[in-house]
Amino acid sequence: MFYVKRLLMYCEKEYRSISSQEIREDVLEHVNNRFNDMMSEVLQKLEVPSTKNGELLYNLDKYRDKRESSKKGALPDKEFLERNSLLTDLFEIPHIRTVYNLFMVTLILLFFNTVVSDIMESGTFHVGTNTLWIGFAKFPTCIYIWLFMQVSTLGVYVAFNLWAYQRLRFLPKPSVLKLWDYNWLSTFISYLILFIIFPIKAMIDSNLSIGCSMIVIMEQIRMMMKTHAFVRSASPRFLSYKPHSDIPQPSGPTFSQYLYFLFAPTLVYRDEYPRTKRIRWMVVIRNFAEVGLAIFYLAFILERLVLPVYHVYGTQHLERKWFVKNIIECCIPGILYFITGQYLLLHAWLNAWAEMLQFADRLFYKDWWNSTTYHTYYRKWNVVVHDWLYTYIYKDMYEILVPRNRMISAIAVFLVSAIVHEYILAFGFGFFYPVMFMLFGVVGFAMFYVRKVVTSNVFMWLSWSVGNGIMFSLYAMEFYARHNCPPHSNYYLDLLIPRSWRCQKQFNV
Repeated sequence: MFYVKRLLMYCEKEYRSISSQEIREDVLEHVNNRFNDMMSEVLQKLEVPSTKNGELLYNLDKYRDKRESSKKGALPDKEFLERNSLLTDLFEIPHIRTVYNLFMVTLILLFFNTVVSDIMESGTFHVGTNTLWIGFAKFPTCIYIWLFMQVSTLGVYVAFNLWAYQRLRFLPKPSVLKLWDYNWLSTFISYLILFIIFPIKAMIDSNLSIGCSMIVIMEQIRMMMKTHAFVRSASPRFLSYKPHSDIPQPSGPTFSQYLYFLFAPTLVYRDEYPRTKRIRWMVVIRNFAEVGLAIFYLAFILERLVLPVYHVYGTQHLERKWFVKNIIECCIPGILYFITGQYLLLHAWLNAWAEMLQFADRLFYKDWWNSTTYHTYYRKWNVVVHDWLYTYIYKDMYEILVPRNRMISAIAVFLVSAIVHEYILAFGFGFFYPVMFMLFGVVGFAMFYVRKVVTSNVFMWLSWSVGNGIMFSLYAMEFYARHNCPPHSNYYLDLLIPRSWRCQKQFNV
């Protein structure tokens, strides 16, 4: 009996031990599962901002922008899908929206700081208004030049249809057909050359301000890219057509399709694009309001942080430490301009036009701020321009001009992009100083191919800040050197040689 009681007590003790251990394991498993569920929920909210009308705002294929070509051995083609801009989706997350709010708070604090300082020092304040007034002087003249350019692009459609449909009549006559094609190709190239010369001449003769000059030049480049895209995309349907075949005779794009493309926020031509069902006018108003605020912010930064520092250049002797100190300090307004300019053009401005035109594909940029290499950054920062360069420069070079040679195709893309960027700044500022060309076309091209050596997001942000600081400093010094320093005796040397290089020598003598 004694042994039976001892056995029962031992079994009870073991049972309690086992039960306690099982309960402990159950509790730990429950806590672990709950923790995993919470983490999954957080990660899901970061990746999937929210649901709207039962549809996810994010999916794995949403930011895909290329599809496999139907032609064997050809590179993928641009694909248009119905989707929001990335920031539009991210702003649905309160944590990301806070970053936007912090940017607005920074603007408000800088604004009040400037107002109080100006009132206490001079009894008045400007907060960027002087810069805007000077920068956009003679704005009506700028509009007249823009209208002239826009009307001329309509003539491209008329000339294209004249070439295309008359070509169908010449198909049985190969000799006449070849002459017809080459004559119209020469005419189109001549048109593009004249399209560069006349607006620039009108701009110089009118002595437009920097802001208006930038508008004219950037619109000139945009229209040239549009007309080239239209002709390049629509002409193959006529060039590839052969009579006495089963394929029906081709028809050209309608005028409404061409007109829509001229104003649509894309540079790659298609007869049809994904369209939204309605126009949300509050979205249009909000985006245009952000455009106005961004322009004011840029002028305010320039007037507050840049102009007061560099206006003395060319009026007195400056020591080397002045240059080093201000180039470093200029990194702050440089990166602010970089971020604000990207938001202004690629988000607010393009989204406003996309909403008005019911253009559904709003992938104007990707998450460039997460880039760890320049190889990734160049593909994500400006998707609109990247698509044009890929489709009409890189793809044509790779498939037609220098088949299967990626290096030469990439060099052509970088060369075209660097030349155009330098062209915009040279005629916008009114002087030639190839800082942008060197940083973008030389340094940027080299960094494009070191993606396996440097892979750091911190390095990317540091390089953007320093690069923009250097550009801001050098262009500001050259701008004031052109106003404060005497010109070179030779007119052409004065145009090509930066005046800031020899401006300080007069104070060292």
